[in-house]
This record gives sequence, C-alpha cells and structure tokens, in this order.
Amino acid sequence: MIRIKENHAEGELQLKRWPSIISSLLGGGAMALAFIPYDIPVLVWVALLPLLAVLWLRPRSFWGGFGYGWLYGLAYYGLSFSWIIEVGEVFQIPTPLFLGIAFIPLISLYALLPALWAGIASTLLRPAFRTGLVDIPGDIHDRKLAWGHWSQLEMMSSLRCAVGLGALWVCIEWLRGHGTLAFSWNSLGIALYDGLSLVQWAEFVGTTALSFLPVCFSVILYCAARRSYVQFKGLGRGCRPMDFYGMVLLLFILFMGGLQLAQQYSPLQLMQKESCLQLPVLAIQTNLGQKEKITTPRHERHLYTQRQLNATGEALRQIQKDTVAAAMKNSDYGIKQQLPVWIIWPESSLGNPLWLDSTQNSIVADNANNNTLMSKEQGLPALRQMIKEMGGVDFTLFSGADLIKAEPSADGYLIPKGMYNSVAIIEDNDFSNIRYFAKQHLMPFGEYIPFTQSIEWVGKIYSDITGTQTGDGILRGTGNEPIPVRIPGTDESVSVIPAVCYEDTLGDLLIKFARKGPQVIVNASNDAWFQESACGEQQARSAAFRCIELRRPMVRAANQGLCCSIAPNGAPINELRRGDGRPWRDGYSYAVLPVDKDAPLTLYARFGDWAVLLCAIVATLLSLPGLLRRAGK
Repeated sequence: MIRIKENHAEGELQLKRWPSIISSLLGGGAMALAFIPYDIPVLVWVALLPLLAVLWLRPRSFWGGFGYGWLYGLAYYGLSFSWIIEVGEVFQIPTPLFLGIAFIPLISLYALLPALWAGIASTLLRPAFRTGLVDIPGDIHDRKLAWGHWSQLEMMSSLRCAVGLGALWVCIEWLRGHGTLAFSWNSLGIALYDGLSLVQWAEFVGTTALSFLPVCFSVILYCAARRSYVQFKGLGRGCRPMDFYGMVLLLFILFMGGLQLAQQYSPLQLMQKESCLQLPVLAIQTNLGQKEKITTPRHERHLYTQRQLNATGEALRQIQKDTVAAAMKNSDYGIKQQLPVWIIWPESSLGNPLWLDSTQNSIVADNANNNTLMSKEQGLPALRQMIKEMGGVDFTLFSGADLIKAEPSADGYLIPKGMYNSVAIIEDNDFSNIRYFAKQHLMPFGEYIPFTQSIEWVGKIYSDITGTQTGDGILRGTGNEPIPVRIPGTDESVSVIPAVCYEDTLGDLLIKFARKGPQVIVNASNDAWFQESACGEQQARSAAFRCIELRRPMVRAANQGLCCSIAPNGAPINELRRGDGRPWRDGYSYAVLPVDKDAPLTLYARFGDWAVLLCAIVATLLSLPGLLRRAGK
C-alpha cells in the first residue's frame, strides 16, 4: 500500500530560534542590497529564500511567522532607508536621540507589513509539504508512477502558494505606499530596473504589481528545490520541476516582450516619428547644502537666486562650446544648435517667497522680493539676451518657490494665511503672468502635522507647543488638470504633469494629470535634507517608473539630488554626475526630450492600480482553504 504523508506542521528539518533570527535578518539585509546605493539586482530573486526557509522549516504559527517577518522587514527597510538619519544631522539632533524618536519607530512600523505577509505565509498560504513515499510495492515502473503522482500534488500546492504569496506581497507594498506615513520607495519591482526589459510592463500593471514576479519566482524555486531533494532521497533521481521551468519560460517571454517595448519608446525610435516634438530642456544644480540654507540670514537669501542665475548662464555658454566642438570634430560645419527652451531650477530655488493674493488667485509681482530675477544686468532679461545672441529663442523658467497665500487687509497689506511648496512658471521678464503648481502630497511631520485639523485637541497641543496655528503652515495643493506651456519659437504647446519634491515617486498621483497628446513630467526637488546620501538616487530611480507607467518623458532638477532627463522607456537621456558616478556636484543636465504629439493613454493611466485589486482578490481566494481548515479545527 502506498502512503503519502502530508506534514502540515513542520518540515523534515527543524530550525532553532537563533539560526531563524539570524537568517531572517540576513535575508532582509540581502534584499536591501538589491537597491541603490548597492544596486545588486540579482538578489531580489533569491533574498526571500532565507525567510521562506525559516517559515517552512518551523512549526506552523502565525505569530511565529509574524515575528520573523518583522525582523526581515526591519533589516530590509532599515538598511534601504538608512539615509533618513541624515535629516537628524541637518537639524543637529544627536544620532542616538533621532534613532530612538524617529527612525526606529518608523522602520518598525513599515516592518509590520512583511510581518503580516510572513504570518500568512506560515499558515494560510503555507505549502502542504509531504515527507515522501513509503511501502511502495511493485517494480521500478510502479515506484516512478507513484513518485510522479506525489510530485504533481507537490507542484499544485507550490503553485497555489507562489501565486497567492506573490499577490499578497503586491498588496502589502500598496499599503506601504498609501496612508498617513505612505512611502513607496524600493518596492521589489524597482529592483528589476536593470536592463529595462521586465519593467516595461509597468505601463499595463503599474510598478507595485511588478513585485509579483520575484516573490512568485522565489517561492517556486524553494519548493522545486525541496521537491527534487525529497524525490532524490526516495527514488535515487530528481523530478522534473515543471513549475520552475514554466516560471523561467514566463520570465523569458516577458523579457523579450519588454525589450520590444523598451525599443519602441526609446528616444531614437520616437524621434523618427513625424508626430514627435523635440524639446530642449536644461536642469540646473548648484549643490546648495541644507545647513547653509538654514543658517543664511533671511535678507541674504536672494543670493540663492543669484547662484541659480549664474549657474544657468555658465551652462548656456558651455552648451554652445560643446555644440561647436562636436561640429568641428565631425567636420560638420552646418552647426545645428538647440539651446534650451525650458529651464528648470530645483525646489526652493527662489530665496525670497512669492505672494499669492487668494482673493484674485494671482501672484503679486514685487520688485523688492524678486529684484534678482528682475535685474537687467544679471537677471532673466540678461539670460534672454544671452540666448538671443547665441542664436536661440526665448525660454520658459520653472523654478521651485515658496508661495505665500495671503489675503489683503482693509488698509491694503497682505496678511499671510499659509504657504504652498510650489513651482512657479515664469514666461516673461516683468512677472506679469506667473503661473504655478503646488505640492499636493505633503510629508507628514515634515510639512504638516497629521490629525490636527480633524481632532481638535491634537491641534491645540501642537499650537501650545509651537506657538503656531495649525492652519498657517504648509498648505496642500489641489487640482488634477495638467498645465499647458508653450514651446518658445514655435506654435506648439505641451501640457506639464507637475511633480514637486518626491511626488515623482507617486504613480497614483501623477495619473490624475495624464491626458492624450504631448505631455512632459516636470519635477523640482530638494534632496539636501538628506545630504550626500542614497536618497536622491533612490528617488530618481523610482521616478523613472513614472515615465514607463505613463509613457511620458521627464525632466528633473534636484538640489543635491540627481538632475536628469528620462525617456518614456525609463532610460536616462542625460544625468549630472561626478567623475566617481555620484550625483552631488554643481552643473547642469541638458537634453532634448522626445515628446509624442499623438501619445495615447496607457492602461495604467486609464485604470490605475487595477492589478493590485486583482492581486487582493487572488490572495483572498487562495487563502480561503487554509482559513476554512483552521476554522474547522
């Protein structure tokens, strides 16, 4: 008689507590190494294996799995986001104190999501591992048939768990990216960026859903390896892991299809289309440290603007020199020069704030506050004249700015009623027609205090401690309409998808502005809060996925971050880096963006995170059998 033993409680090998703790921490640390600044993407495919071993080589227990998953998340997020500690140094908070009051509580909170995943993986979505076959009568043929049946049962169990756990991981990453403390950076899908092939499918399912692939692969790899080992011990030969082969085939198909999509949306291919506009853009970086900004007296902050003006003038001269040098090198004396028509300055580049009359919804042009920009000798008029003398056309300036919302009093004075973190769009010299877009996704505790508006006593405590009314701080921007901006020297205009600060990492925010036709994502950031850390590059890597999701190009100006332009396939067109490859340096990023006048809306732009909803349904359905078994006990 053939007996197939199913072991719901434990595997053949028991892991002790301390090896389990160490394996969980090492696995989480290995996962963090898949991302910038370490950037070892192959680890995303195997870094879950230590945690899976811990979960499935120990007795079935939700809270046991929860604890090991929390340790895994603690190491994963703690190492990935260690740059958060830098903000404490900017404010001169002792590192041990900042760790205790901010960093460790935040990372501990994020780690609850992998903990939930691990608890379910240890119970409801745990493979029904069987110890093998015993008492098999007959010859070798009968034994092979019996083991083949055993292998099929194992394979079906592993496939169910692989799909369910892959879908569940997508859901926990979506939860991490939403809510009061939302932070979507370094989802597993972002680690697939290398090669630009698999990430192209974000156009259809979004970046979060890409995490399904490495999780599903890890589960199938673990189960297939265990199945082959058990069968080899019992039969003397391993099984054919058809589930693993199928997963590899699926990845190969996605890889080849992704290569085609990457080529289709490359700058070279897009530039060959008749409907493609060529948009020269210039992003400026003056590498202004946050400590310097904080300690500079207010009456001297107009010098920030002067630094931006000087850096822009130097960039224009260098672009002209490079154009001439390239023409002479190639013996091409019919020089085709494309000077920038859009110039982008980073977040908070204007030392003095702009004022918004909320009753008229218009920015007040004030020479006292904007004298540097208005200067005929060194201001915008001088830059415009310089470009004209170089043979170029006019330009539009996008500059990060603090925009004070104010109401006029009875005697005509403007009374501040809060401030927007915004980007001003300046198309003329006299400030007679300034438009702006304001940041909508504010940083909790950094730009606003959660719950102060909805819970009265929380707002009162905050006001008593700080002496500030809760409604007079940074305000949240509104709206979902892209901003049409002309291309100087042409009759064309392009609609801007606005992104202030880390909004270029939020796919569900930017899709609100997606429309058919020519569009460009414009981002102005200030990463100096985190000094020379991995923050800026991690943000830029995440921003590249917005280009893929929407199939729109992007230009980024990031103070102490990565200034760059990104193509609709997510590839960098131009990046500003030092000789050692790091992004922290003065200079500029110049590029010609391919802008498709007939660009359609992608599936993700139309339906958002539909794939996440599907994953939630799949994970729930596949968890039901385990839930019903537990309820019946």
